[in-house]
Amino acid sequence: MTKVADATAALRRIAARGMGLLRSGTAPLDVVVECLKDLEVDERFNAGRGASLQADGQARLTAALMDGPRLSFSGVISISYVLHPSVLARHLQEQSSRVLTSPGAEILARELGLPVADNVTPERLKRWYKKSAKEDDACDTVGCLVRTADGKLYAGTSTGGRGFETPGRVSDSCTVAGTYCSTFAAVSATGTGEQIVDDAVAARLETRRRDGMSLESASRRCFAEAKDLKRRYGWIAVDCDGSWTAAHTTPAMTYVVLGDHEGEVAASRGH
Repeated sequence: MTKVADATAALRRIAARGMGLLRSGTAPLDVVVECLKDLEVDERFNAGRGASLQADGQARLTAALMDGPRLSFSGVISISYVLHPSVLARHLQEQSSRVLTSPGAEILARELGLPVADNVTPERLKRWYKKSAKEDDACDTVGCLVRTADGKLYAGTSTGGRGFETPGRVSDSCTVAGTYCSTFAAVSATGTGEQIVDDAVAARLETRRRDGMSLESASRRCFAEAKDLKRRYGWIAVDCDGSWTAAHTTPAMTYVVLGDHEGEVAASRGH
């Protein structure tokens, strides 16, 4: 479990930096982006540098953001040669077209002056050469949720995909199944994207909270359904009242919860 322990330690540092930015007055959605950027640049995570490679040996990244108070979703899908897809998703929050794929996303990256980046690392390339479709990473899609002191919610998710998939395969992360946020709850999901989309995980969980269930009850129901269907995914969620949940049907999922009152909670394994 060394990889999981290392990932948890990294998450602690990133969460602490994000909390510092939030306390200093940085806009909450920008705090989400800053946390995602830290994750995208860390090769231990499958987002940005070191992302999984598709069947043709290319890394294609996906990221999404959602502003709960504005009910505004934005993101980019399957883009190449950009280290921080979350930065593009942030820019698109203010645009009339808020979800882009190629070639629009890459054109936007050049317009914003983002450098061309090769996200393929030697370790990922070695796996691709071996053509081993079995991924055993402790880290997968990354996500960040922020709740402000007055209960406003923001969400972001970034991913390099699952690896060895058909070129151009679309991840769940830039859909409301993988990332969703409202005035009631914020959710970011990770795992097998097709299953997350089939179950509309993030939107389903938020809807149950919106319709009057507690966040814990809503999560328990979603978890029970996932177990019955033998799904492989998980999520983090927080609601406007400050309640939070983290659940996963996979052997491990790293997460850190940081708040002014409850301190830090970190977990790396278990169900």
